[in-house]
Amino acid sequence: MGALALAGLVLLAGCTTVPPRRDAAVDEGERIFVTLPTDFAPVQVREADFTAAVTSLVLEMPLRVAPSHVPMRPGRRYALLSEPLSGGAWRSELARSYGGFCERRGTPGDCLSLFEDGSQIQDDDKRRIALALAVGPALEGVDAEVRAMLSPARVAAMVSLSIAAYMTLLVAPEPVSKGVAAAFAVLLWGYLGTELWGLLKGWMELSEESARATTFAELREAGERFGQRIGPNSVRVLVLVGTAAIGKTAALLSKAPKLPGFAQASQMGARQGGVSVLTAAAEAETVIVSVNEGTLRVVLPAHVMTMAAGGSSSGNVYRAWESHRGLTKALGSAGKGKQWHHIVEQTPGNVARFGPEAIHNTENVIPLNEGTHRAISSYYSSTRSFTGGRTIREWLSTQSYEAQRAFGVQTLRDFGVIP
Repeated sequence: MGALALAGLVLLAGCTTVPPRRDAAVDEGERIFVTLPTDFAPVQVREADFTAAVTSLVLEMPLRVAPSHVPMRPGRRYALLSEPLSGGAWRSELARSYGGFCERRGTPGDCLSLFEDGSQIQDDDKRRIALALAVGPALEGVDAEVRAMLSPARVAAMVSLSIAAYMTLLVAPEPVSKGVAAAFAVLLWGYLGTELWGLLKGWMELSEESARATTFAELREAGERFGQRIGPNSVRVLVLVGTAAIGKTAALLSKAPKLPGFAQASQMGARQGGVSVLTAAAEAETVIVSVNEGTLRVVLPAHVMTMAAGGSSSGNVYRAWESHRGLTKALGSAGKGKQWHHIVEQTPGNVARFGPEAIHNTENVIPLNEGTHRAISSYYSSTRSFTGGRTIREWLSTQSYEAQRAFGVQTLRDFGVIP
């Protein structure tokens, strides 16, 4: 991902800068906490390159995808083979229309494997139908190459299952992703840049619209709106990365460099974020996605900092630790008569939701006079009209990482700590 700028990185205005260390010896438990910018144009993937790449990915897939590597609702299982179901599963109009869809696609029965955890079509099943309808046009060019091996409906089933699983994690109420889902998020970032947020918001809208749908026609309309909302290029990128992501993280990382436009995505990621896309995807320990605020933050091992030292970067790179003890051991005292203050509070709930590195890092701490620190803590323990009878601390615990940070920064301004 290129080189990181390890000098000249400053904390929030008004905070004391704690520059990253350049030496190879790093503190035990130290990490890098990076805010990845998304203000760059997406990589454009041509239809011909997309079709060739997806065809190759599908033909390289094993005939059966191991379900244990794809996060999904408990009890769900996925298999490529679908059999016609008994009459009970087809009682609703929606189910009958879904059956007609599968039959028209050449795979009678449960072609998207929706009924393997029960005979009712649930909200996530409806979302997968809408998604399959949304990405279907992009997959049409692949049909001829894979017809002898898999039907188009089964290809759509594989792709929609993988995409739905990872997208659901990225926009979850507690948006901390790890493993292959984290790699998936970083790759989407490198490809899409500013369009990443349109994709994520479009997915949230698709989820809401499909949950409300009661007919197959409504699901088709929701899928079509999703495709139109994010545009054909984002659809291609989503399908490319989603197809490559079927399986383990290692499989995704081995396929990524072969995807069309990957070299451009890597170059853009290095220039904009200061870290290579492949390195970040491979090394990411945690990814925090805040959709409403449009921010993407990644926790990386400290050795990535050492490898990347000496270059330049426009990204925001901060030292991070697994605990408050690790932070204070590395940074030392906040100063005479001062204490370290966490802008996003170090509550057990926040640590559990966002990961310790998102809390204990040099972007999130600032030295405060003891009196000011006590006053702010007392303020957080108070109730206000906007908290609905809860303390500010309790009210904040339900907010996103970025919302908590914005509130914390404003509080520092209100108390005269920063301008």
